[in-house]
Amino acid sequence: MLKKGFLTTVAALSLVAAAAIPARAEVTFMYADWIESLVEPGIKAFEAETGETVKAIKLPGQGYDQRIALDLAAGTAADVNLMDSFMVSELASSGYLEPLNDLAAGWDQYQYYLPGLLEVASYQGKVYALPTDTDVRMLWYDKSNFEKAGIALPWEPKTWADILDAAQKLKDAGVQYPFQLPAGTKQAEAATMQGVYMALLGADVPEGDRNRLLNRETGQWIGDSPALRRTFDLYHQVYVDKQLNPADLNYATDIGAAVRAALANDQLGILASGSWEDACLWDCNNPPSREERDAQVGWTPWPGSGEPGAKTTTNISGGWTIGVNAKAADKDMAFKLVTAIFDEANFKAWTLANHRMAVRTDISESPEYTADPFLAKATALAAETTGRDTVPGYQTVSALVQQATADILDGASVDDVIQEYHDALVDEFGTDKVMTYE
Repeated sequence: MLKKGFLTTVAALSLVAAAAIPARAEVTFMYADWIESLVEPGIKAFEAETGETVKAIKLPGQGYDQRIALDLAAGTAADVNLMDSFMVSELASSGYLEPLNDLAAGWDQYQYYLPGLLEVASYQGKVYALPTDTDVRMLWYDKSNFEKAGIALPWEPKTWADILDAAQKLKDAGVQYPFQLPAGTKQAEAATMQGVYMALLGADVPEGDRNRLLNRETGQWIGDSPALRRTFDLYHQVYVDKQLNPADLNYATDIGAAVRAALANDQLGILASGSWEDACLWDCNNPPSREERDAQVGWTPWPGSGEPGAKTTTNISGGWTIGVNAKAADKDMAFKLVTAIFDEANFKAWTLANHRMAVRTDISESPEYTADPFLAKATALAAETTGRDTVPGYQTVSALVQQATADILDGASVDDVIQEYHDALVDEFGTDKVMTYE
Protein backbone atom coordinates (compact mmCIF):
# COMPACT_ATOMS: atom_id res chain seq x y z
CA MET A 1 0.00 0.00 0.00
CA LEU A 2 2.82 2.32 0.94
CA LYS A 3 4.66 1.36 -2.23
CA LYS A 4 1.61 2.08 -4.36
CA GLY A 5 1.15 5.49 -2.75
CA PHE A 6 4.80 6.33 -3.29
CA LEU A 7 4.62 5.43 -6.96
CA THR A 8 1.45 7.43 -7.38
CA THR A 9 3.11 10.45 -5.79
CA VAL A 10 6.19 10.09 -8.03
CA ALA A 11 3.97 9.83 -11.08
CA ALA A 12 2.05 12.92 -10.06
CA LEU A 13 5.26 14.88 -9.45
CA SER A 14 6.58 13.75 -12.84
CA LEU A 15 3.44 15.06 -14.51
CA VAL A 16 3.81 18.37 -12.70
CA ALA A 17 7.46 18.61 -13.77
CA ALA A 18 6.57 17.79 -17.34
CA ALA A 19 3.90 20.48 -17.31
CA ALA A 20 6.27 23.00 -15.79
CA ILE A 21 9.02 22.35 -18.39
CA PRO A 22 7.27 22.17 -21.75
CA ALA A 23 8.98 19.93 -24.28
CA ARG A 24 10.34 21.69 -27.34
CA ALA A 25 8.53 20.61 -30.48
CA GLU A 26 10.73 19.11 -33.19
CA VAL A 27 11.46 21.27 -36.23
CA THR A 28 9.75 20.09 -39.39
CA PHE A 29 11.09 20.63 -42.90
CA MET A 30 9.52 19.77 -46.26
CA TYR A 31 11.53 19.64 -49.47
CA ALA A 32 11.70 17.96 -52.88
CA ASP A 33 13.92 14.92 -53.39
CA TRP A 34 16.09 16.55 -56.06
CA ILE A 35 17.67 18.89 -53.48
CA GLU A 36 18.46 16.30 -50.80
CA SER A 37 22.22 16.64 -51.30
CA LEU A 38 21.98 20.26 -50.10
CA VAL A 39 19.49 19.96 -47.26
CA GLU A 40 20.36 16.63 -45.67
CA PRO A 41 23.94 17.54 -44.64
CA GLY A 42 22.52 20.82 -43.29
CA ILE A 43 19.94 18.93 -41.24
CA LYS A 44 22.66 16.70 -39.74
CA ALA A 45 24.81 19.71 -38.85
CA PHE A 46 21.83 21.45 -37.24
CA GLU A 47 20.93 18.39 -35.14
CA ALA A 48 24.54 17.93 -34.04
CA GLU A 49 24.87 21.57 -33.00
CA THR A 50 21.51 22.06 -31.29
CA GLY A 51 20.56 18.60 -30.05
CA GLU A 52 17.16 19.18 -31.65
CA THR A 53 15.45 16.72 -33.99
CA VAL A 54 14.31 17.59 -37.48
CA LYS A 55 11.33 15.80 -38.96
CA ALA A 56 12.29 15.74 -42.63
CA ILE A 57 9.48 15.37 -45.16
CA LYS A 58 10.99 14.50 -48.53
CA LEU A 59 8.60 14.47 -51.48
CA PRO A 60 8.89 13.73 -55.20
CA GLY A 61 9.54 16.79 -57.35
CA GLN A 62 6.50 16.08 -59.52
CA GLY A 63 3.58 18.07 -58.10
CA TYR A 64 5.66 19.58 -55.27
CA ASP A 65 4.56 23.17 -56.02
CA GLN A 66 0.91 22.30 -55.63
CA ARG A 67 1.54 20.41 -52.39
CA ILE A 68 3.40 23.23 -50.64
CA ALA A 69 0.79 25.80 -51.68
CA LEU A 70 -2.04 23.60 -50.38
CA ASP A 71 -0.27 22.82 -47.10
CA LEU A 72 0.48 26.47 -46.34
CA ALA A 73 -3.08 27.50 -47.19
CA ALA A 74 -4.48 24.72 -44.99
CA GLY A 75 -2.19 25.56 -42.06
CA THR A 76 -0.58 22.10 -42.15
CA ALA A 77 2.79 23.02 -43.69
CA ALA A 78 6.14 22.30 -42.09
CA ASP A 79 8.07 24.91 -40.09
CA VAL A 80 10.61 25.29 -42.91
CA ASN A 81 9.75 24.76 -46.56
CA LEU A 82 11.36 24.65 -49.97
CA MET A 83 9.39 26.61 -52.58
CA ASP A 84 9.82 27.91 -56.09
CA SER A 85 10.64 31.61 -56.08
CA PHE A 86 7.61 32.53 -58.18
CA MET A 87 5.37 31.47 -55.30
CA VAL A 88 6.93 33.69 -52.64
CA SER A 89 5.11 36.97 -53.29
CA GLU A 90 1.69 35.35 -53.37
CA LEU A 91 2.32 33.20 -50.29
CA ALA A 92 3.74 36.21 -48.43
CA SER A 93 0.80 38.43 -49.40
CA SER A 94 -1.53 35.79 -47.93
CA GLY A 95 0.35 35.81 -44.61
CA TYR A 96 1.72 32.27 -44.90
CA LEU A 97 5.44 33.13 -44.66
CA GLU A 98 7.50 34.78 -41.93
CA PRO A 99 9.55 37.85 -42.98
CA LEU A 100 13.23 37.05 -42.52
CA ASN A 101 14.82 40.51 -42.30
CA ASP A 102 14.99 40.60 -38.50
CA LEU A 103 15.91 36.92 -38.17
CA ALA A 104 18.70 37.26 -40.75
CA ALA A 105 20.12 40.52 -39.36
CA GLY A 106 22.36 38.69 -36.90
CA TRP A 107 23.62 36.05 -39.35
CA ASP A 108 27.08 36.95 -40.64
CA GLN A 109 26.60 35.20 -44.01
CA TYR A 110 23.43 37.09 -44.98
CA GLN A 111 25.55 39.98 -46.30
CA TYR A 112 26.80 37.88 -49.23
CA TYR A 113 23.42 37.33 -50.93
CA LEU A 114 23.02 39.18 -54.21
CA PRO A 115 20.41 41.93 -53.65
CA GLY A 116 18.67 41.30 -56.98
CA LEU A 117 18.09 37.67 -56.10
CA LEU A 118 16.74 38.56 -52.67
CA GLU A 119 14.25 40.83 -54.44
CA VAL A 120 12.86 37.79 -56.26
CA ALA A 121 12.06 36.29 -52.84
CA SER A 122 10.62 39.53 -51.42
CA TYR A 123 7.23 41.17 -51.08
CA GLN A 124 6.59 44.83 -50.27
CA GLY A 125 10.20 45.40 -49.30
CA LYS A 126 10.60 42.41 -46.97
CA VAL A 127 12.55 39.21 -47.68
CA TYR A 128 10.47 36.07 -47.11
CA ALA A 129 12.82 33.31 -48.30
CA LEU A 130 16.47 32.71 -49.16
CA PRO A 131 17.37 31.46 -52.65
CA THR A 132 19.10 28.13 -53.16
CA ASP A 133 20.35 29.06 -56.62
CA THR A 134 19.40 30.95 -59.72
CA ASP A 135 19.26 29.71 -63.30
CA VAL A 136 19.13 30.48 -66.97
CA ARG A 137 17.32 28.62 -69.72
CA MET A 138 18.55 27.09 -72.91
CA LEU A 139 18.06 24.31 -75.46
CA TRP A 140 19.85 21.04 -74.66
CA TYR A 141 20.56 18.54 -77.43
CA ASP A 142 21.77 14.95 -77.75
CA LYS A 143 24.98 14.93 -79.79
CA SER A 144 24.70 11.35 -81.05
CA ASN A 145 21.21 11.97 -82.41
CA PHE A 146 22.34 15.19 -84.09
CA GLU A 147 25.16 13.29 -85.78
CA LYS A 148 22.69 10.61 -86.88
CA ALA A 149 20.45 13.32 -88.35
CA GLY A 150 23.36 15.00 -90.13
CA ILE A 151 23.14 18.24 -88.15
CA ALA A 152 26.46 20.05 -87.76
CA LEU A 153 27.91 20.47 -84.26
CA PRO A 154 28.06 22.64 -82.30
CA TRP A 155 24.44 23.47 -83.02
CA GLU A 156 23.76 27.22 -83.06
CA PRO A 157 20.19 28.00 -84.19
CA LYS A 158 19.52 31.64 -85.05
CA THR A 159 15.71 31.58 -85.35
CA TRP A 160 12.73 29.39 -84.49
CA ALA A 161 12.80 28.15 -88.08
CA ASP A 162 16.25 26.69 -87.41
CA ILE A 163 14.86 24.79 -84.42
CA LEU A 164 11.95 23.43 -86.42
CA ASP A 165 14.27 22.45 -89.27
CA ALA A 166 16.54 20.53 -86.87
CA ALA A 167 13.52 18.85 -85.26
CA GLN A 168 12.28 17.75 -88.69
CA LYS A 169 15.69 16.22 -89.51
CA LEU A 170 15.71 14.43 -86.17
CA LYS A 171 12.22 13.11 -86.82
CA ASP A 172 13.24 11.91 -90.29
CA ALA A 173 16.24 10.14 -88.72
CA GLY A 174 13.92 8.17 -86.46
CA VAL A 175 14.43 10.05 -83.16
CA GLN A 176 11.33 9.46 -81.04
CA TYR A 177 11.27 12.86 -79.31
CA PRO A 178 12.76 15.40 -81.75
CA PHE A 179 11.84 18.54 -79.76
CA GLN A 180 10.53 18.15 -76.23
CA LEU A 181 8.88 21.53 -75.61
CA PRO A 182 7.19 21.51 -72.16
CA ALA A 183 3.42 21.76 -72.51
CA GLY A 184 0.30 21.02 -70.52
CA THR A 185 -0.88 21.36 -66.95
CA LYS A 186 1.14 18.44 -65.61
CA GLN A 187 4.33 20.21 -66.66
CA ALA A 188 3.18 23.03 -64.36
CA GLU A 189 5.63 25.94 -64.18
CA ALA A 190 7.99 24.20 -66.63
CA ALA A 191 5.46 24.79 -69.41
CA THR A 192 5.36 28.49 -68.59
CA MET A 193 9.05 29.15 -67.96
CA GLN A 194 10.99 26.62 -70.05
CA GLY A 195 8.67 26.92 -73.01
CA VAL A 196 6.17 29.75 -73.31
CA TYR A 197 8.13 32.58 -71.69
CA MET A 198 11.40 31.69 -73.43
CA ALA A 199 9.67 31.88 -76.81
CA LEU A 200 7.51 34.85 -75.83
CA LEU A 201 10.48 37.05 -74.92
CA GLY A 202 11.83 36.85 -78.47
CA ALA A 203 8.56 36.73 -80.37
CA ASP A 204 8.08 40.44 -81.17
CA VAL A 205 10.03 43.69 -81.14
CA PRO A 206 11.35 44.45 -77.61
CA GLU A 207 9.19 47.52 -77.14
CA GLY A 208 7.75 48.01 -73.67
CA ASP A 209 6.26 44.75 -72.46
CA ARG A 210 5.07 43.42 -75.82
CA ASN A 211 6.93 40.17 -75.11
CA ARG A 212 5.59 39.51 -71.63
CA LEU A 213 2.53 38.19 -69.80
CA LEU A 214 2.19 41.37 -67.73
CA ASN A 215 2.35 45.04 -68.66
CA ARG A 216 4.48 46.06 -65.71
CA GLU A 217 3.84 49.77 -66.19
CA THR A 218 0.04 49.53 -66.03
CA GLY A 219 -0.24 46.35 -63.95
CA GLN A 220 -2.49 44.74 -66.58
CA TRP A 221 -2.26 41.16 -67.78
CA ILE A 222 -1.83 40.83 -71.55
CA GLY A 223 -4.70 38.83 -73.00
CA ASP A 224 -3.76 39.07 -76.67
CA SER A 225 -0.66 40.19 -78.58
CA PRO A 226 1.39 39.30 -81.67
CA ALA A 227 3.98 37.76 -79.32
CA LEU A 228 1.44 35.49 -77.62
CA ARG A 229 0.00 34.42 -80.97
CA ARG A 230 3.44 33.62 -82.41
CA THR A 231 4.39 31.69 -79.27
CA PHE A 232 1.25 29.57 -79.32
CA ASP A 233 1.73 29.08 -83.07
CA LEU A 234 5.20 27.67 -82.36
CA TYR A 235 3.57 25.13 -80.04
CA HIS A 236 0.98 24.39 -82.70
CA GLN A 237 3.66 23.70 -85.28
CA VAL A 238 5.58 21.39 -82.95
CA TYR A 239 2.64 19.35 -81.69
CA VAL A 240 -0.07 19.67 -84.35
CA ASP A 241 0.91 21.03 -87.77
CA LYS A 242 4.32 19.38 -88.24
CA GLN A 243 3.95 16.75 -85.49
CA LEU A 244 7.56 17.20 -84.48
CA ASN A 245 7.11 15.64 -81.06
CA PRO A 246 4.75 13.15 -79.42
CA ALA A 247 2.88 14.63 -76.46
CA ASP A 248 3.27 11.70 -74.07
CA LEU A 249 6.34 12.91 -72.11
CA ASN A 250 4.21 15.84 -70.95
CA TYR A 251 1.79 13.38 -69.32
CA ALA A 252 4.33 11.00 -67.76
CA THR A 253 3.86 9.97 -64.13
CA ASP A 254 7.31 11.39 -63.35
CA ILE A 255 8.25 13.73 -66.20
CA GLY A 256 11.84 14.21 -65.05
CA ALA A 257 12.44 10.45 -64.88
CA ALA A 258 10.81 9.98 -68.29
CA VAL A 259 13.04 12.63 -69.87
CA ARG A 260 16.16 11.07 -68.32
CA ALA A 261 15.11 7.65 -69.62
CA ALA A 262 14.56 9.08 -73.11
CA LEU A 263 18.04 10.61 -73.04
CA ALA A 264 19.63 7.37 -71.82
CA ASN A 265 17.87 5.40 -74.56
CA ASP A 266 18.89 7.82 -77.36
CA GLN A 267 15.24 8.80 -77.90
CA LEU A 268 15.67 12.55 -77.28
CA GLY A 269 16.77 15.20 -79.74
CA ILE A 270 16.21 18.73 -78.34
CA LEU A 271 15.00 19.61 -74.85
CA ALA A 272 13.81 23.07 -73.81
CA SER A 273 14.99 23.36 -70.21
CA GLY A 274 17.53 25.14 -68.01
CA SER A 275 20.98 25.29 -66.49
CA TRP A 276 20.13 22.76 -63.75
CA GLU A 277 20.10 20.03 -66.41
CA ASP A 278 23.89 19.98 -66.32
CA ALA A 279 23.30 17.71 -63.34
CA CYS A 280 19.63 16.77 -63.52
CA LEU A 281 19.54 15.19 -66.98
CA TRP A 282 21.12 12.27 -65.10
CA ASP A 283 20.65 12.50 -61.35
CA CYS A 284 20.46 15.86 -59.58
CA ASN A 285 22.23 14.43 -56.55
CA ASN A 286 24.84 12.30 -58.34
CA PRO A 287 25.67 13.49 -61.86
CA PRO A 288 28.37 11.83 -64.01
CA SER A 289 31.73 13.43 -64.72
CA ARG A 290 32.16 16.57 -66.81
CA GLU A 291 33.74 14.51 -69.58
CA GLU A 292 30.80 12.09 -69.70
CA ARG A 293 28.28 14.94 -69.77
CA ASP A 294 30.03 16.88 -72.51
CA ALA A 295 30.34 13.75 -74.64
CA GLN A 296 26.59 13.15 -74.53
CA VAL A 297 24.91 16.55 -74.66
CA GLY A 298 25.45 20.12 -75.74
CA TRP A 299 23.46 23.29 -75.22
CA THR A 300 22.72 26.51 -77.02
CA PRO A 301 20.86 29.75 -76.15
CA TRP A 302 17.21 30.06 -77.15
CA PRO A 303 17.08 32.12 -80.37
CA GLY A 304 14.49 34.79 -81.07
CA SER A 305 11.67 34.20 -83.51
CA GLY A 306 13.47 35.74 -86.47
CA GLU A 307 10.83 38.45 -86.86
CA PRO A 308 12.34 41.82 -87.90
CA GLY A 309 13.55 43.68 -84.82
CA ALA A 310 13.09 40.74 -82.43
CA LYS A 311 15.83 39.85 -79.94
CA THR A 312 18.49 37.43 -81.20
CA THR A 313 18.49 35.36 -77.98
CA THR A 314 16.29 35.27 -74.88
CA ASN A 315 16.54 34.31 -71.26
CA ILE A 316 14.51 34.34 -68.08
CA SER A 317 15.68 33.33 -64.63
CA GLY A 318 14.01 31.86 -61.59
CA GLY A 319 15.24 29.59 -58.86
CA TRP A 320 14.13 27.89 -55.66
CA THR A 321 14.05 29.24 -52.12
CA ILE A 322 13.72 28.12 -48.52
CA GLY A 323 11.43 30.02 -46.16
CA VAL A 324 9.91 29.83 -42.68
CA ASN A 325 6.23 29.17 -42.06
CA ALA A 326 4.51 32.11 -40.35
CA LYS A 327 2.90 29.54 -38.03
CA ALA A 328 6.17 27.86 -37.01
CA ALA A 329 6.17 27.21 -33.25
CA ASP A 330 9.79 28.34 -32.80
CA LYS A 331 10.76 30.72 -35.60
CA ASP A 332 14.26 31.31 -34.25
CA MET A 333 14.99 27.59 -34.26
CA ALA A 334 13.42 27.22 -37.70
CA PHE A 335 15.68 29.95 -39.08
CA LYS A 336 18.68 28.34 -37.41
CA LEU A 337 17.94 25.25 -39.52
CA VAL A 338 17.86 27.47 -42.62
CA THR A 339 21.29 28.91 -41.78
CA ALA A 340 22.71 25.42 -41.18
CA ILE A 341 21.62 24.41 -44.67
CA PHE A 342 23.05 27.60 -46.18
CA ASP A 343 26.28 27.56 -44.17
CA GLU A 344 29.09 28.43 -46.57
CA ALA A 345 30.90 25.07 -46.58
CA ASN A 346 27.73 23.05 -47.22
CA PHE A 347 26.22 25.55 -49.66
CA LYS A 348 29.43 25.97 -51.65
CA ALA A 349 30.04 22.21 -51.91
CA TRP A 350 26.53 21.64 -53.25
CA THR A 351 26.69 24.57 -55.68
CA LEU A 352 29.95 23.34 -57.21
CA ALA A 353 29.11 19.63 -57.25
CA ASN A 354 25.80 20.26 -59.01
CA HIS A 355 27.01 23.11 -61.26
CA ARG A 356 24.37 25.49 -59.91
CA MET A 357 24.48 29.22 -60.48
CA ALA A 358 25.51 30.88 -57.23
CA VAL A 359 23.38 33.43 -55.37
CA ARG A 360 26.11 34.61 -52.97
CA THR A 361 29.33 36.47 -53.67
CA ASP A 362 31.35 34.39 -51.20
CA ILE A 363 30.67 31.46 -53.54
CA SER A 364 30.44 33.11 -56.99
CA GLU A 365 33.77 34.90 -56.51
CA SER A 366 35.62 31.81 -55.28
CA PRO A 367 38.38 30.36 -57.51
CA GLU A 368 36.60 27.00 -57.69
CA TYR A 369 33.40 28.59 -59.04
CA THR A 370 35.03 30.86 -61.61
CA ALA A 371 37.14 27.94 -62.91
CA ASP A 372 34.07 25.80 -63.76
CA PRO A 373 33.64 25.99 -67.58
CA PHE A 374 29.89 25.35 -67.59
CA LEU A 375 29.17 27.89 -64.85
CA ALA A 376 31.31 30.50 -66.61
CA LYS A 377 29.29 30.18 -69.83
CA ALA A 378 25.90 29.81 -68.17
CA THR A 379 26.53 32.80 -65.90
CA ALA A 380 27.35 34.88 -68.99
CA LEU A 381 23.81 34.23 -70.24
CA ALA A 382 22.48 35.85 -67.08
CA ALA A 383 23.92 39.21 -68.13
CA GLU A 384 20.77 39.98 -70.14
CA THR A 385 18.24 37.81 -68.37
CA THR A 386 14.93 38.90 -66.89
CA GLY A 387 12.58 37.46 -64.28
CA ARG A 388 9.01 36.27 -64.29
CA ASP A 389 6.16 38.40 -63.01
CA THR A 390 6.53 37.68 -59.30
CA VAL A 391 3.40 39.51 -58.21
CA PRO A 392 0.18 38.24 -56.65
CA GLY A 393 -1.89 36.72 -59.43
CA TYR A 394 1.04 35.26 -61.35
CA GLN A 395 0.30 31.69 -60.24
CA THR A 396 -3.21 31.99 -61.65
CA VAL A 397 -1.92 33.40 -64.95
CA SER A 398 0.75 30.72 -65.19
CA ALA A 399 -1.92 28.04 -64.72
CA LEU A 400 -3.93 29.61 -67.55
CA VAL A 401 -0.83 29.57 -69.77
CA GLN A 402 -0.33 25.91 -68.97
CA GLN A 403 -3.95 25.21 -69.86
CA ALA A 404 -3.51 27.04 -73.18
CA THR A 405 -0.62 24.75 -74.11
CA ALA A 406 -2.67 21.73 -73.00
CA ASP A 407 -5.46 22.83 -75.33
CA ILE A 408 -2.94 22.98 -78.18
CA LEU A 409 -1.84 19.43 -77.37
CA ASP A 410 -5.51 18.52 -77.82
CA GLY A 411 -5.52 20.18 -81.25
CA ALA A 412 -7.15 23.56 -80.47
CA SER A 413 -6.43 26.39 -82.91
CA VAL A 414 -4.32 29.40 -81.94
CA ASP A 415 -7.33 31.72 -82.35
CA ASP A 416 -9.43 29.60 -79.99
CA VAL A 417 -6.60 29.33 -77.45
CA ILE A 418 -6.07 33.09 -77.40
CA GLN A 419 -9.78 33.76 -77.01
CA GLU A 420 -10.07 31.29 -74.13
CA TYR A 421 -6.97 32.70 -72.46
CA HIS A 422 -8.16 36.31 -72.79
CA ASP A 423 -11.63 35.54 -71.48
CA ALA A 424 -10.22 33.55 -68.53
CA LEU A 425 -8.02 36.52 -67.55
CA VAL A 426 -11.06 38.81 -67.64
CA ASP A 427 -13.04 36.36 -65.49
CA GLU A 428 -10.22 36.19 -62.94
CA PHE A 429 -9.11 39.83 -62.76
CA GLY A 430 -11.77 41.99 -64.43
CA THR A 431 -11.87 43.79 -67.77
CA ASP A 432 -9.84 46.78 -66.56
CA LYS A 433 -6.94 44.49 -65.57
CA VAL A 434 -6.55 42.93 -69.02
CA MET A 435 -5.13 44.58 -72.13
CA THR A 436 -4.35 43.79 -75.77
CA TYR A 437 -1.31 44.71 -77.86
CA GLU A 438 -2.07 45.22 -81.55
